[in-house]
Amino acid sequence: MSAGVRERRRTASVLFDGVVTLAALATVVVSAVLFGQATDGVQWRDLALCIVVGFPLMQLLTRFPFQINTKHAGVEVQFDVGVLVFLLCFAEPATAALAWCLCVVPTNLLQRKRWVSRVYNASIGVLFLPVAVVVLGAFGVAGRVPGAPRELAVALKGLPVEIVAVFTAVVAVFVVDVVVSAVSVAIQERTSLRRELLHTGTWLAGGTSVAVGGLGYLGGLVYYRLEPWVALLLVIPMIVTMVATRAMRETRDVARRSEALFEAATALHTQGRRADLASALQKHARMVAGTPAAMVRSVGPGEDEIGVPVVAGDGVVLYVTAPKRRDPSQRASDEKALEALASVGEAAFFRVSASEEMHGLARRDVVTSLPNRLQFAEHLAAELERARDGGRLDRLVVLYLDLDGFKGVNDRFGHEAGDELLRLVGARLRDTVRGGNTVARLGGDEFAVLLPDCLDVEGLCRRVLVALRVEVRMRGHVLRVQGSIGLSRARPGDDVGTLLRNADTAMYRAKATGKNRWVEFRPELLEEEIARLQVIEDLQQAPAEAFVVHYQPIVDLQHAGSGAVGAPVVGLEALVRWRRDRGGAVEPLVGPDEFIGLAERSGTVVGIGDSVLRQVARDAPQIQRHAGRRLDLMVNVSPVQLRHPDFTERVASAVRQTGASGCRLHLEMTESVMIDDDTVDRLRELAETGAQLTIDDFGTGFSSLGYLRHRPFSSFKIDRSFVRDIATEPTARALVEGMVKMGQALGLTIVAEGVEHVEQAEILREMGCHLAQGHLYCRPLSVEEIEDVLSAPLAPKLTA
Repeated sequence: MSAGVRERRRTASVLFDGVVTLAALATVVVSAVLFGQATDGVQWRDLALCIVVGFPLMQLLTRFPFQINTKHAGVEVQFDVGVLVFLLCFAEPATAALAWCLCVVPTNLLQRKRWVSRVYNASIGVLFLPVAVVVLGAFGVAGRVPGAPRELAVALKGLPVEIVAVFTAVVAVFVVDVVVSAVSVAIQERTSLRRELLHTGTWLAGGTSVAVGGLGYLGGLVYYRLEPWVALLLVIPMIVTMVATRAMRETRDVARRSEALFEAATALHTQGRRADLASALQKHARMVAGTPAAMVRSVGPGEDEIGVPVVAGDGVVLYVTAPKRRDPSQRASDEKALEALASVGEAAFFRVSASEEMHGLARRDVVTSLPNRLQFAEHLAAELERARDGGRLDRLVVLYLDLDGFKGVNDRFGHEAGDELLRLVGARLRDTVRGGNTVARLGGDEFAVLLPDCLDVEGLCRRVLVALRVEVRMRGHVLRVQGSIGLSRARPGDDVGTLLRNADTAMYRAKATGKNRWVEFRPELLEEEIARLQVIEDLQQAPAEAFVVHYQPIVDLQHAGSGAVGAPVVGLEALVRWRRDRGGAVEPLVGPDEFIGLAERSGTVVGIGDSVLRQVARDAPQIQRHAGRRLDLMVNVSPVQLRHPDFTERVASAVRQTGASGCRLHLEMTESVMIDDDTVDRLRELAETGAQLTIDDFGTGFSSLGYLRHRPFSSFKIDRSFVRDIATEPTARALVEGMVKMGQALGLTIVAEGVEHVEQAEILREMGCHLAQGHLYCRPLSVEEIEDVLSAPLAPKLTA
């Protein structure tokens, strides 16, 4: 892989290995100096003979090392101590020392390992010499041997003291080898020295070293005490020892690989990041391959390496590589082990990739690919901290945006069209607020913008409003969507929740005051929002009897005389009032304009609507008794009620009750229900119950002849905003006249709302408008009060 995966050596490890190397270098220099001080032809001949005999033996013995540490193969014992003992028993000490250095250094440097390992192993091997010489000198076993030109390190008399001295020297060399290597590994691997020393194979390796060292002593005895050819017999125990060592190594190697793979599977599947996973993979590659030279990199294996690819996801392929061993069977075992490790690594990378993908999905909006509420909150928290540290809190601004009329797009064209519109809005917002700002979709049709360092808030809000004025062509229609914006500036003590809440509060004020505008948060807005929340809470806790019904008469304009002549009452509109109870103090009746919107927002409108239906059904017999004729009773219905699964059954029950008394039930609903394809079946079901359907506030929403033709409505009400100006504004008069003619053409009954002046009533009657209601004739009254106005035509009040 890249250098990022290559593990850097610790400084302490480098220094320790450097000290070992310097000590070895000093030993080589001293050996060369001692040899040069007493140089003669015999010494050169003995040196050459030592190298000729010792170097091949070194090459052979180093092919059969014994691995003590089964974890990362850092502590490895080679049985070349037998060659050292043989050289000390074959030539005088100075010659044997230089010959040992000339054999051990090239032997280790020619191995297929990292150069650091080669130099370190050569240094350890050189240091065996002074250890063995010091121990043998301490026992005083040096002496002249018949046939030797000079005194040897061991007199080769076969005495017990010599045997003890040789075995002690071998043990000392073994201890130095294990301890120095363990210290180096412990420093590099950050483990304890005790852990690196206490391994089950240590005693076995030590015994094997003593046996091989004894063979070196035996070789010297044979050479000087017997015929030279007898030394060939030593090949047999050497072969047996090497074969046994190899068998033990292979057995331990299998156990080590199995344990290393198990640990790798456990460790790799606990990593949560790709970088940590790559580092752990390299660590366990060293353990599985049995060499510190194992690597994880992006480049494949070289000629002297084996390697297995690991698919790390996102098109990245890593390679687990290790030096290629000479033995084909060991090479095959290494490849199989690395393949098993690669499979574990690929599974771990796949898990991490899946986790990262899930983490990304949890932080991004799936429709617009913008950050979602979670990620936006994280960005806002980070920017708040930076703004506090930089002293620029007043320049950190949060915009909270809501699309006006988005629900109509969803209802009319479906959610796929709505999603397309959301993506378009998100793209426009990104293009408008570039430069370190964050745009997020919080949910539904709500977006948020984080401005960490905004100096021109007003200009930005104007640009955003322009960007939100999206024109989209869908199914032959051009839709114009606009938005409302609330903004909040960061203040000392604000947190993420406070900023979002304040911006949301300001956004609702923008919608309530006309939409397509922006409002900056002020503390009094929060007080008003708290008051609205209190109203919602009171609505949720209010009993059914807290909602009372008042009735406003609807008169027949076409059967009324001109001027102040009375008009007959043909129907009543049921208008709900709320008797709000606040801590025992009953307030005056609250009109629907002050709480119905909040009731729809909180869902309590369903219960309120049911209460109104029941009251109208109960009042119907009393109303019919005083009227003496059939009356139409009109009840307002919220779109929220229409979506309730039991609403049709409740209407059917009310229709039966009112019908039994001789009255007819009308359901008033706004134009928005016409364009909602999901409500078509519900409208037909309601019509089948016998209820008459009326469009309320006609002209203020999605007026369409096509919808009127294909929906089961029997009448519509012209909104008071049109009726108000028909006597003074020709445009308003023309609009109302057009509505009346359209209704007449479709065979619908037309009701004019908000009639307050005689002139208005006269104009409507002349246009052909059927019915009217308003304060000109009567204000809403309780069921007891309405009895007095049902018996005779209502005369217009000169002052409404």
